[in-house]
Amino acid sequence: MIKRLIGSFIVLIMATNLMAQQIDYSYIPYRDGDKWGFSSPDKEIMIKPAYADVHWFSYGLAAVKIGNKWGYINTSGKMVIPARYTVAKNFTKGYMPKANNPRGDTLIFAGVSVRADKYEICINAKGVTMPQCPAISDNAGPNGDQPMRTIKIKKTYSLDNSSGLFDKIVDDYTIADSNETYYIAAKGGKYGVYNSKFATIVPFEYDDISIDDSTGETYLRVTKNDLIGVLSKNGKVLIQPENTTLHIVRTSDGKDYVVTQRGLKHYVKDINNQDIISDGFLNIVYDGHGFIYTNDQNMEGYYFLNNGNRILPRYKSIEYLPNDKFLKVITASGKPGYVSFDGTEYFKD
Repeated sequence: MIKRLIGSFIVLIMATNLMAQQIDYSYIPYRDGDKWGFSSPDKEIMIKPAYADVHWFSYGLAAVKIGNKWGYINTSGKMVIPARYTVAKNFTKGYMPKANNPRGDTLIFAGVSVRADKYEICINAKGVTMPQCPAISDNAGPNGDQPMRTIKIKKTYSLDNSSGLFDKIVDDYTIADSNETYYIAAKGGKYGVYNSKFATIVPFEYDDISIDDSTGETYLRVTKNDLIGVLSKNGKVLIQPENTTLHIVRTSDGKDYVVTQRGLKHYVKDINNQDIISDGFLNIVYDGHGFIYTNDQNMEGYYFLNNGNRILPRYKSIEYLPNDKFLKVITASGKPGYVSFDGTEYFKD
């Protein structure tokens, strides 16, 4: 019998808080040269570009920049809070606790700054400074949980190997709803996998095998002739060992994808070896929502996971906006702008 003497795990869970906002996507920040206004989704100008910068509308108000100061306009384009702030955030919904009611009054507020040291105060929708900033949003969502990261302490084993089936065991793993344990072992300088009955699950033909459970699922990273592939925990070949680098990611749709590199080009497959991005790029990065890919001219494009739409690599940088609808980009001319998921550009350089 194979006995594991040491095997313990430290689990780190990372989470971030979300603040609730009510962004109005019927008014899209639109840039004409160096001036900003707002257009409809079909690019009809709703508020003439006249500002140095703008934010999205939230709760009927949008921050706009005049010179080096920020104020707020309504959807008719009327300035309802004068431009007197050095910083102006989107309006959001929160509450002000009271002595007799911890939940207090629900209200709309925005964080702004009027001091050189960027000290933040909060204002209400009429521009009146509040005695204190609401602590949390009334409609704040649940924590944006990130995948767990597991740090493993090295394991050691006592071996009963009178039959000489292997030289050493280097790691082990189990499968849910099964009492079976699988052992990664070495023999003659090659690696394979046995189960506890000494049946071969993965033949001893790889230069290295290691466990990759970074997504919460157990995979086997295998190396052969200095090239990397992926096997399932049952030993099925998922990604052939033909890649110089390989990174498995679990995306926001709950699926696992593999960013691979062959030579100087990067690609994306799903975990079952189906091509997602098959035309090679200089670099591909998962940003938490989709894939940003960079071509040989260092211009970026985007792949939306939710609908499969692709934005051509024609921008100096791309930032996803958490709505599955828009990207904030820096254009070839070095100016900011917005692009919808179907590639519509809301700017004129």
